Amino acid sequence: MAIAQAESDGLLGTNILGSGMDFHIHIKEGARAFVCGEETALIASVEGRRGTPRPRPPFPAVSGLWAKPTVINNVETLACAAMILQNGAAWFAQYGTESSKGTKTFALVGKVERTGLVEVPLGATLRQMIFDIGGGVLDGRPFKAVQTGGPRADASPANLLDTAIDYDSLRAAGSIMARAGWS
Repeated sequence: MAIAQAESDGLLGTNILGSGMDFHIHIKEGARAFVCGEETALIASVEGRRGTPRPRPPFPAVSGLWAKPTVINNVETLACAAMILQNGAAWFAQYGTESSKGTKTFALVGKVERTGLVEVPLGATLRQMIFDIGGGVLDGRPFKAVQTGGPRADASPANLLDTAIDYDSLRAAGSIMARAGWS
């Protein structure tokens, strides 16, 4: 719907705002595999092949979708880009940490009181995510662990609840921030 509105307003499509520039966005649902968060695996999925990463180079910007130069991003990235273009890089950089700028969207799932899609500034803690936003562990049970990076990540135990949610802090704690899913 947002793409259709932008095309109707002349902000996307052919001859954007009379500039002679064309820019089209197509959203394609991938194979729903965890690995398709990696750009070359996503390209393979869009092409109808098994979503498997390929070695680089060549990088997708040189040889991507159907061997043509491709810029491929997920919807979350495009949403951030739109806000950065609208508000400026300094606005985006005010959120997050020194090395992990901005916000991140997460699917907060599992045995928490309030599940759902949430957006937090990078640097918020696991405790804030689980207890302040998620309402704590379901039925008042004790917290045991959180898995921050899907099947590729180890579970982070209770002693890591005050770990910041940013790339460096999670890596230092032995975890990762992969795709936007939490359990």
